[in-house]
Amino acid sequence: MDKDQALLEALQKSYSDIIATPKELSYQQIRTLSAKHMQKAFSSVQVEIKGTENLPSEQGAIFIYNHLHNHPFFTVAKDFQITLDSHFISSVILERYYKNPGTRVVRYALPDEENHKQYYDKFQYIRVYAKNYIPPGLTKEQIKKVNKQFYLQATEVLESNTNLVFSPEGSSYYTVASPGPFLKGIFKFASNQKQQPLIVPIVIANFDRLPSEAPFKCQIMPPFRMRDFGVYNADSEDFSGAVETINQNFKKWVLELSKEDKNFEREIAVLNRRIHQKKNKKDLLVFYGSSTIRLWKNIDRDFPIWNTLNLGFGGAFIHSLSDYFETLFHDLEPTAIVLYLGGNDLTLGYSAKKITEEILIFFKKINTKFPKTKIYNLSIKPSLEREHELTKIMEINACLKEKSTHLPYLFQIDFYHQMIHDNRIRKELFLQDGLHLNLYGYKVLKHAIEEQLHQHT
Repeated sequence: MDKDQALLEALQKSYSDIIATPKELSYQQIRTLSAKHMQKAFSSVQVEIKGTENLPSEQGAIFIYNHLHNHPFFTVAKDFQITLDSHFISSVILERYYKNPGTRVVRYALPDEENHKQYYDKFQYIRVYAKNYIPPGLTKEQIKKVNKQFYLQATEVLESNTNLVFSPEGSSYYTVASPGPFLKGIFKFASNQKQQPLIVPIVIANFDRLPSEAPFKCQIMPPFRMRDFGVYNADSEDFSGAVETINQNFKKWVLELSKEDKNFEREIAVLNRRIHQKKNKKDLLVFYGSSTIRLWKNIDRDFPIWNTLNLGFGGAFIHSLSDYFETLFHDLEPTAIVLYLGGNDLTLGYSAKKITEEILIFFKKINTKFPKTKIYNLSIKPSLEREHELTKIMEINACLKEKSTHLPYLFQIDFYHQMIHDNRIRKELFLQDGLHLNLYGYKVLKHAIEEQLHQHT
């Protein structure tokens, strides 16, 4: 079965099961049931998720997104489609990382949209009237009165420490035209809260296409509060400009995300600029690897006596690091290279033996170019996101540790066991996504590297 058909059938199954739920099932149970169905549905297609390191550690945030049309192929009942982007956010992002799919804001159904009404009535989401979907006979005063209830309901959601999912456009668009103009309601609401909530932008691309045509894409951007734009209430003279800036930022983000970038061109361009701006390229301590390196913002401060250079790029596989090695290192003179690699290759289904072999081939490549350079390889960390791979991770780490005893240029830095306590991964060392390190995690990593540098220099 092809991926388009597989996704359609999974959506149809989700729809029919939700419609058939008994009355005694609570809306929380129905939201969770839907999330499980949708997680299974999206597992059948390729979805690129970026920026999970930006997820807030606490709930009670507003997740805003650019709302895309559905492809007509994904019609699950007469004139009804399960919106892919909003279901993905609540089911895959929120349920996965917070164990709670949150509360969404959805429009009221038109009189002839019986399937839409039946489906969304099950969830008890916040309902509003959206432009172009106003039932006949309603006055402006009636619409305003109903929509004002949104503010009270949204406040209750946030005060209950639940995330709110909202599209500021009030309509849907194709990726090439997304997002449309942002309405100001959600931003007024956020601005006027006594404790302004975090607003988390989620950028969506290609959910309006068939998965066989293009990969679905989602990127979580750094959260903000309206006061970050100088807005402390909706009456601020800066309010309208702030909303416009947020809208324009979304346009740039959607454009960038929708571009094909399978070979890390944009990230490598950034690294090349960083190298070009580095005045002293001799006696370098170069940090090279995937997002564990890329997200280490304080390397210069953490290693003040070294001439450091961060060349990490997110999502890198072993072959990616090898492919770009000559490009990035051709003008450098490293004394030592600190590596973090192999973790992303676990997602490819490779065996521990294959990953270890590829790492060792890359070590040899580095040593051939820089025979006097020391290689400090960081063990693969035991992340919560990859807890099911711990046996494989330990096998890779142990093998590389053994190999390092025979290679004079290689030093294996084992910080794996420092991230385990009582046979459990230390959750306090990770960001909300359970994959990337927080400041406490980087302190552990820094200490482990410092010990090795002190011993071998």
